[in-house]
Amino acid sequence: MTLLLIERPVVTKPLAVLALFVTLAGEVSGATDPSPIPALSRAFDTHAIVQLGELHRGLQTHAFIQQLLRDPRFICRADDVVMEFGNSRLQRLADAYTAGAALSEAQIASMWRETSVPFTWNTPVYRAVYDTVRDIDRLHLCAHPVRLVLADAPLDWSKIKTAKDLLPFADRDAAMADTIEREVIARHHHAFFISGEFHAEKKTGDDADGLTTAQIVERRHPGSVFAVVTVTSAEAAAVLRMGPSPSFKAARDTDIAPEPFAMTKPGWSANAPKAAHGLAIGEVVDGVLWLGGDSSLYPSPAIYLDPGYQKELRRRLRIIDAVSGQDFLAVLDDLVREARDQDALAHPK
Repeated sequence: MTLLLIERPVVTKPLAVLALFVTLAGEVSGATDPSPIPALSRAFDTHAIVQLGELHRGLQTHAFIQQLLRDPRFICRADDVVMEFGNSRLQRLADAYTAGAALSEAQIASMWRETSVPFTWNTPVYRAVYDTVRDIDRLHLCAHPVRLVLADAPLDWSKIKTAKDLLPFADRDAAMADTIEREVIARHHHAFFISGEFHAEKKTGDDADGLTTAQIVERRHPGSVFAVVTVTSAEAAAVLRMGPSPSFKAARDTDIAPEPFAMTKPGWSANAPKAAHGLAIGEVVDGVLWLGGDSSLYPSPAIYLDPGYQKELRRRLRIIDAVSGQDFLAVLDDLVREARDQDALAHPK
């Protein structure tokens, strides 16, 4: 169960990082066939949902996601692209956007800003998913339209005034599982589900965290989810005998099944003491990807200088703090200060 994400944005220049994202997307696709795509496509033969658990803001991961979305062998096996980074209350906006409707920038951004995740989804890689699915349908890449499904809790921030108002939406994993039940399973669809890494874990080491989205869906429909996460370090990829990036290995009943799941986490080292009761890869997910690294992309802090957005965000952050104890106001203050400093450097008096 996850209400919010603990995060500390790092400031980078937006044009430079977007250029890097485009470059990395080209590097992932390369001049040869990216071998993970056929393997992941075949997962739809036996599973309704292929879930990719990403470490948020990951450049290499999202470059690969773009390749999956643009490859007919994979995306045309799916009816839906289900996204953690969207408020399910605004599904009509998503349907209109992918159908080619002209929405305002405020309407587009509302789909991810109207969640209880205050900063993460402002990163450009998430907007890129919206735009790519819109392009897929505009260009008729598949014989059928691919639907964007916004999975997160149906918050209406205009009606949330206190912590008590926010509490009914606290279990984001249950909310996403309910969306999948309604929009995918009940319609006998296949879906590509993009979520945070934790939401893709089929077994966790702490029951106090509640059930993940993958666990809830699997309990309702055993065998319906094929969950994949990324290996983040070259050292771990070498120990797991992964091929050159991009590469994929199935985790069930294979040589990597008994390896520690901790190997998929940032900062893993072969020299670190092994956890006494750590979970194995084969217990947690169905496969792992090695995509060459785990660089991150962050938006320009200038977006937080917008007076209306900043005022509303401060109101929401006070409510979030009352529920979770996470002081995101301090993060916002830092971002505003950094944005003003950058503006002063760019426009000296």
